[in-house]
Amino acid sequence: MLKINIIEYLLKIILNIVNKTSNFLLTRIIKNYVYEFVILSLIYSCNNWIQVNEEVIARVGTSYLYKKDIDNATKLSISKSDSILKVNTFIDNWAKKQLLLKQAKIILSDIDLIKLENMVKDYRNDLYTNSYRKAVLNKNLDTIISSDEINTFLNKNKEFFRLKAPLFKVRYIHLPPDNVTQNKIKLSFQRFNNDDRIFLDSLSYQYNSYLLSDSLWINKSNLISKVEFLNQQNFISYVKKSKFYNLKDTLGVYLLFVKDFLEKGDLAPIEIYTSKIKNIILNKRKQELIKQFENDILLDAIKSKTFEKY
Repeated sequence: MLKINIIEYLLKIILNIVNKTSNFLLTRIIKNYVYEFVILSLIYSCNNWIQVNEEVIARVGTSYLYKKDIDNATKLSISKSDSILKVNTFIDNWAKKQLLLKQAKIILSDIDLIKLENMVKDYRNDLYTNSYRKAVLNKNLDTIISSDEINTFLNKNKEFFRLKAPLFKVRYIHLPPDNVTQNKIKLSFQRFNNDDRIFLDSLSYQYNSYLLSDSLWINKSNLISKVEFLNQQNFISYVKKSKFYNLKDTLGVYLLFVKDFLEKGDLAPIEIYTSKIKNIILNKRKQELIKQFENDILLDAIKSKTFEKY
């Protein structure tokens, strides 16, 4: 409180001098600076007065670390020795940061310091505004995207969704040569209704390898790696749509059925790009909502005369 009284006394002296100055413009300028100085001084003095009763843990120059600042470091239920170590580490890290900060302010040029302060100010503003935008989006954004919207988007942007390599839907089983249920497996593999699928899944432990999810698209390299008898040379001969293959060698029996395939340049199946298209549509909605929201804020400020251009 003593500091506040001294500031008030100095203010009276300065204002008396200012009031005796004949130059009106100069008087006004000096008064503005005086008022700003007093406000900042009062804030600083009040802060110091509040903190004077708090327990000081460490000091670096005119910067102080108070007990309340390290309370979070000792809240966990740990041993006393670990707690002391944690607090000391916290204090040392704080001191390092303060010393680096003070040294930076000495070494860096005024131009660099101004640039950094502006960057800090911009970053702080961005944190607030982006958090506000996020809250608005969470409250108002419609995240439901219909299949019609996805199809419409795909049809309007076909050229961006052309395949760069062929894709295939297949099912495949490699049986050991001595498998005793080969005939039943072959029949179910070809027919492949719901009961057949359950039956084939139940015997999967007997297979050397298999691929029964024929609703999924896979590329050529994955198909060759899954189907043992396929390679780059014989690929075209065996991979034909709606064709069943039953091959046998000393390593066993191979069953292959190509349910469907798409060639390079064909329009990609929608299930492959559904997630990507949804994200594109959602991002577009976000941009439009934020743009509208910011325009509304500006218009409201103009109407209420909170914002004026001169």
